[in-house]
Amino acid sequence: MSAPQTVGNWRRILGSLTLAVLLEQLPWSGWTLALRPDFVLVGVLFWALHQPARIGFATAFFLGLLADFQDGAVFGQHAIAYVIGVYLVLFLRLRLLQFDPFRQAAQMFPILLTVQLAVLLVGWLAVNPPTGLVILLPVLSSTVLWYLIAGFVRLWHGKGLRDQA
Repeated sequence: MSAPQTVGNWRRILGSLTLAVLLEQLPWSGWTLALRPDFVLVGVLFWALHQPARIGFATAFFLGLLADFQDGAVFGQHAIAYVIGVYLVLFLRLRLLQFDPFRQAAQMFPILLTVQLAVLLVGWLAVNPPTGLVILLPVLSSTVLWYLIAGFVRLWHGKGLRDQA
């Protein structure tokens, strides 16, 4: 790879992760807060899937700590969960890359659910018992966000949404 393309890739990765962090900081409240996708998690998992040599466990852990700080959660709660998510994506990477955006989102749903359950388990063990099943709604919205991003990227590269790579 040439140096300018490498710099461009890093700019794209850092820019999208910065945007994800900023979207998490918007003043969400009520149902929008309950439905808010985990932008940072989706961004980290997306880049771990497509650029595993650049985005991995350290980035997931660091951004998880940042998410803990932003949400006022138990320190390390999101960090552990994000690392679990990156592990699952890297473990299933070759399989995930074979699917169109819809099937890829369907495959990401259990991974996102596992990450959310890990966040809840660590929070529950530490101090914060879950208050109901509404806390699992971000899994659905994150899955929809994954589909939209994967579809956009696929269309950006000139492929149809249902075409096989």
